[in-house]
Amino acid sequence: MQRIGILNVDAFTEKLVRGLFRAVPESQVFLFCANNERAQKLAIDLPCWTPASYQNVVDEVDVILIGGDSDSLHDIAPQVQLRGTQTLISLVPGTSIQRLRDLFGHTDCVRLSLTFAAEMNTSTVILTAADNPIQQLFARVGELMVFTDESEFELATVSMGMNSGYYYLAEGLQRWFVQKGLTEDIARRLVLNGLKDVVQYAEYKESARLDELGKEMALSGHFTREGLEILTQMQALKPWIIASERALSAIQEHSKKTLP
Repeated sequence: MQRIGILNVDAFTEKLVRGLFRAVPESQVFLFCANNERAQKLAIDLPCWTPASYQNVVDEVDVILIGGDSDSLHDIAPQVQLRGTQTLISLVPGTSIQRLRDLFGHTDCVRLSLTFAAEMNTSTVILTAADNPIQQLFARVGELMVFTDESEFELATVSMGMNSGYYYLAEGLQRWFVQKGLTEDIARRLVLNGLKDVVQYAEYKESARLDELGKEMALSGHFTREGLEILTQMQALKPWIIASERALSAIQEHSKKTLP
């Protein structure tokens, strides 16, 4: 397995590292901790090496990951010199491959996006075009999807951001059940198991359209149709579409600002 260096540990790179050690306990990961509390905690929880500088990390590894935001990129890039054989993987949203190449003076740059479920190796993992060893590395933390078109990759990142919305939806439904008299634990299990049922049955019926599956269930009785009619009348999907459009617009605008 490649030796991996993390130049800036944020929430997502932390989950990624934990998932890699879960999948491959003998993983070799190098962190520059400095004043980064997440990195310091990772180094305590897991057998990570902690070189004394960004460049020291780069000197030890084959694959370099960087998280955080565009300010992090601008801060770190002048402090490192990459070897031609290394691959730079960026989890920084809205920063193009060309911008990464310009900042780091390095050709082999790849963009990556994933969710917190990487910690338990069940994340959706989206990647721009990369060599097979890089694809195999990140397939260890979930289901890999590779996009050769960078604009499609950016569109796909919107789906990753929708994850937080699903949590709010689930919490709202849980709260309704609690208000009706169920315990929080039972309400939580009902809601999450319901979402799990939808995902698992849709995967089982892979050739069926998702709306067809919903319609089939609504027409099967159990008063499902009444609830679906209310959702349709109130255009319950509309806020999700608006939120997705806004997220995509923000990503695209940020990409334009980071162009050289």
